[in-house]
Formats: sequence, structure tokens, C-alpha cells
Amino acid sequence: MPIFQPSVAPLPEGISLRGQTAIVTGASNGIGTEIVVQLLEREISTVILAVRNVPKGEATRESLLARASIKKTNPNAVIKVMKLEAEDYDSVQSFTRTFIAEHSELHILMLNAGISIPNRDIVSGGHEKTIQVNYLSHVLLLLELLPLMTETAEKSGKPTRITWTGSRMHGTSVLATGKKPLKPGQTVLGHFDSKESFSSFQRYGDSKLLCLFFLFELRKHLNGDKVIQNSFCPGMIDTGLSDVYPIYLRIPVNIVKAARARPVEVAGWVALHAAVVAGPESHGQFFGDKKIVDPAPYVTSEEGQRMQKMLWNETIDEMSKFITIPTWMKKV
Repeated sequence: MPIFQPSVAPLPEGISLRGQTAIVTGASNGIGTEIVVQLLEREISTVILAVRNVPKGEATRESLLARASIKKTNPNAVIKVMKLEAEDYDSVQSFTRTFIAEHSELHILMLNAGISIPNRDIVSGGHEKTIQVNYLSHVLLLLELLPLMTETAEKSGKPTRITWTGSRMHGTSVLATGKKPLKPGQTVLGHFDSKESFSSFQRYGDSKLLCLFFLFELRKHLNGDKVIQNSFCPGMIDTGLSDVYPIYLRIPVNIVKAARARPVEVAGWVALHAAVVAGPESHGQFFGDKKIVDPAPYVTSEEGQRMQKMLWNETIDEMSKFITIPTWMKKV
């Protein structure tokens, strides 16, 4: 890992999202808030802050409305806070039901909410918390909203966009490093739910590997003519993601961040490049900064491809508990 990260150019001038509606998960802090800021500065008409903590989301909303750049460029924007507890499937479905009842269009879905916690925790759905929040709940959200996004694309004549906040850390997963491979007969989700697979510093990378596996398999089944889907890594960004770590872990992480982390504005440039600048060629692709890049070698290896297919089939089984699986989403 180099000490200094390369510079990233700002977004081009003249981007206007007037008339569009966006959802940003994890919008009350860090990269999520910055994505919202930059969407609003580019004249988006409606943006939904999908947040776990509604009072915090409302405080974020008030700060956005008071921001000089937003007052100047987008004084009539609709900014709405909606509850989305990503560790709970019921909350995801409540969110989507409410959104669909109140909105007839959705142009941009930013799957950004994510956690990186030092301890293993099993949530109500039976899965390990980081995997649930960063991967499974976002897949359910995507599948629930995809029909509306397809309809929106048909109305407008332009593809809608789904963009995941990813990470180069997918290459540090316990699978990618070979430190904790699946046992014979074990499922991918079962592996990550087990105590034996949990590694504090690698669990975030584990979750981002699953997101990338899903994206790469999805592009084989669903083209991007109606909904373009991609993922980006903004590099190391100065956010509070590591604030939940105990002090003995937080201090070294913060030292590294002080030396090399980018300001959060850069993450917004990278995110919006993937979500509104890059074209159809970005469907099913992974961005490192603002360039399409290859994933970690494990992903395309024979073993990685076997894991990708297993995860796809297991994800279909998991989602079928809550929704009718779309016809294009076939097992492999």
C-alpha cells in the first residue's frame, strides 16, 4: 500500500440532475452525506436520506438546507429522511413499501451504508451483522426497487443507476487471502456466519468481496440497457468508520488515516463519477477512483468463480424468503 494516494480530478462542470430522484443509504454521515451534498449541488430534485438514526438524519437534513452552496444552486430541492435499519430485513421492506407508495420514479440508488465493527454479532435474521448490513440487506433493497427503476428508465428513455460503495479491501478477505477457506460442505453465507471465519480486520473486506461477487454475477444475467449497476472504491477517506474500534486499534488506524486519507469531497467525486458520469460500459464494473479496474486476482480465479456462483445461488435462496425472485435471476 503506497503512503500517498494519487490525486483525483473534480467532476466536470455542467452536470444537472434536475427532475431526478435519488436514494442514498447511510446518508447521515461520512461518504453518504457527501454524496447527498454533491447530488444537491448538481440540482437533483428529490433525495431520500435512508438512515438508521432518524433524529441524526433530520439534523443532517437541516444542515444541508442551511448549506450556502445548496441554497444557491438548488433552493427548492426536496430532502426527505426515511428510516432504514440495514441489519433488519423488515425495515428494508418497510422502507421500500413506503417509498414506492409515495414516489413514481427512482433514477439513482446509492448503496452506501456500511459498517466496520471489531466484534462478531448475529442479528435477528440469523446472519453476522457486517454481512447483513453491507451485503444482504442491500441486495434485498436493490431487488425490491429494481422494477420501479426499470419503469423509470422506460419513461425517461435513459438508464437509471445503481452504484455500490465498494472497496479494494475485498482483496483482504479471509477467502481471498486463503486464511480461512470454506470447509467441505459449507455454504458461503454459513461460512461467514460462523465464529471460525470471523476476523476483525478482515470482515469489512469479506463483506465487500460478497458485494463484488454479486455485481459480477448479476451482469451475466441482466444487461445495463435499463439499469446500469456498478461499484467504486474511493480509496482511504477521512471518515468516522473506524470510530467504533477500541482505542488500541483506533490509534494506529487514525495514524495511517492522518498520513494518507483523502478528504471526503474526493469520495463524492468518485461516487458521482460512477453514478452519473460513466456510461453503459461501466455496467457490472468496479472503479478504483475514477477508472474501471480489475478486481483482486482471487475474484477471477477458478476458486473465486466457484465462490461467486455459490454465493449467487445462496443469495437467491435467501431473497426468496422475502420476495418473488425475478425471472432473470436464475441459479447457476
